[in-house]
Amino acid sequence: MKRQAQNPDLLRHFLTLMAWMLLAAMSLPAAAAVLRLDGVAVHDTAGYVSRLDDPTGRLSASQAADAPGWSGMPGSLNAGFTSAAVWLRLTVAVGNTPPEGWVLKLGNPLLDDARVYLRVGQDWTPLGHSGEDVPRADWPVDYRSPAFQFSPPGPGQYELLWRVQSKNALATRLTVWERLAFDNASRREGLLSGMYAGFYLLLIGLHTAFWLWTRAPMSGLFLAYIGSCVLNEVLSLGLIQQLSGLPVAWSDRMLGVGIALSLPIGVTMAVRQLGLDRCFPRTARWILRACWAVAGVGALLILSGRYAAGIQPVQMLALAMIFVLIGFASYLLLRGWRPARYFLPVFGVFYAGVLVSFLRNLTLLPTYAFTEHASLLGTMVHMLLLSIIIIGSHERLRRERERQQANAAADLARQHSLKLEEEVGQRTADLSREITRREGVEEDLRQALATERKVLAEQRDFVAMVSHEFRTPLAIIGTSAQQLGRHLDAPAEKSQARCVNIRDASQRLLALVDEYLTEDRIREPRAELHDAPCDLSAMLADLAQAAAPGRILCDVAPAGLSLLSDEGLLRIALRNLLANAERHAPLDDVVRVVARRVGHAVSIDVSNSGPAIAQDEQDRLFQKYYRGQNARLKPGAGLGLYLVRQIAARLGGSVALVQAGGTAPVTFRLQLPDREAG
Repeated sequence: MKRQAQNPDLLRHFLTLMAWMLLAAMSLPAAAAVLRLDGVAVHDTAGYVSRLDDPTGRLSASQAADAPGWSGMPGSLNAGFTSAAVWLRLTVAVGNTPPEGWVLKLGNPLLDDARVYLRVGQDWTPLGHSGEDVPRADWPVDYRSPAFQFSPPGPGQYELLWRVQSKNALATRLTVWERLAFDNASRREGLLSGMYAGFYLLLIGLHTAFWLWTRAPMSGLFLAYIGSCVLNEVLSLGLIQQLSGLPVAWSDRMLGVGIALSLPIGVTMAVRQLGLDRCFPRTARWILRACWAVAGVGALLILSGRYAAGIQPVQMLALAMIFVLIGFASYLLLRGWRPARYFLPVFGVFYAGVLVSFLRNLTLLPTYAFTEHASLLGTMVHMLLLSIIIIGSHERLRRERERQQANAAADLARQHSLKLEEEVGQRTADLSREITRREGVEEDLRQALATERKVLAEQRDFVAMVSHEFRTPLAIIGTSAQQLGRHLDAPAEKSQARCVNIRDASQRLLALVDEYLTEDRIREPRAELHDAPCDLSAMLADLAQAAAPGRILCDVAPAGLSLLSDEGLLRIALRNLLANAERHAPLDDVVRVVARRVGHAVSIDVSNSGPAIAQDEQDRLFQKYYRGQNARLKPGAGLGLYLVRQIAARLGGSVALVQAGGTAPVTFRLQLPDREAG
């Protein structure tokens, strides 16, 4: 029973001890972790720094180090607009010290006072004094924001204190750099700053020239707009202060007044681009008046030395105007207002960067690389897009004005034309008739000239063709005749062969004469047909005798099939079909002719087992002078099938390729009306 009574007492004593330990831990100053400086060129101190606020700003380094109220910072310093001094403490562990040492960099160029102390024993030794209250020539490191050289004497653990104070928003990021890495980064940053300045100088120069050339009001407003934004950016980055050594009395006032004036200028640009002054003119006027009033009061407060009191209302109104303009743009976009389509993306990227910067200054967002440069990046993209839109809008307005002027001139000309038409109507009618007559004469002359040119071209082709085609059979006849004359005692077989050559050549000449003369005849529209009964069986048998025996087989049904047609033209058409088939048929094969009566027409099919005709050549077989791939190495003028089609049309019939070869013989079909049977 005694042991059970002692257990509650032990538990009570244990809980009391734990409570005292917790209270003791809470009463101790917050201690951050130790930052090890080893092997990394850049160290971010977020999570390693403790903070102490000094409302009076009178604490010394030793007093601040021993003062209660230190608290750990999970991120970078962000105290907003405050008149208090803020102490930062960092403990670093140093292993191998690089030859050049380290650089302790504060990311905010607008700090008025920045000091660094190093604990040496029980004392605090200053490492440097920087900030806009200090002349640039006295800064320990020549950089746009406060930076301090840190070269510890050897390995070990060191404690550092920063004291920072500013009338601007007290937001900064503390980083530790190896000196060589810091110098390289500074050079790269200088190159990027030059590119940044070059970009804006090019943009300003372009719009200055554009404004001088066009005097466009929006371009002039854009110059004021981009000028104020660029001035604020370079002052916020500390570039002008670093290059010129501008004292803080001037730089803070220039930056504050620039920010104040950029509010009404920026809102005016946004209102014009959105067309708010056209949709809601009264609302737009009140918005601009309010912005100018707040900017004016803010500028006066800033010039009088009350920087925070002047700049905060300007920034708060600017923040509110972002939401107001975005709200109007969204509403107008839903109503189908065209300018709102590009306003939201063009101004949205800019407003997003400004919003991030404002929220950072108001301690609503942490301070890191993105929040420090969001406004810079958003402004560059915004300015580029806005520049393109302004120039494009001016060009569209210029074209619209030109179109309106052209329309007005056209209306005036139209009215004048109507008046003239009323006064000289009769004369216009006479002139119209004369013009019509002369146009008819001109058209007749043009057609006659075209016909003459065509005839001349055909004559040249004809002469060239005749010269070429007639030369070969004449040469054969001449050679064979010479051989017969010189060798009268030659064997009968050779003489017979030479006679056959002469006969074939003469038949070739006869066919050529028929082709060319027939082509001229069927081209003459006044030529009359000489219709007479034609014995198709006898005509085909007679034409077959011109070939080798058994070369052409004719199948005519019924026997003695005849039709009423022009015998001369029909004979020429059939001879050309047979000659074309015999030319392409193998020497040991036959040409088949099938003639049948089909209703009131006669169908004649001529087939040979020659090579197939390509698909791309089939539609061109009946063109004048066209010779397919299969006929390139064989004699001919390219007129045979052309004459067959012309004769068929002249006789009221048609000719067509019904089989192109391959699995079946190449077959041409000639169809002619039998007027006698009809």
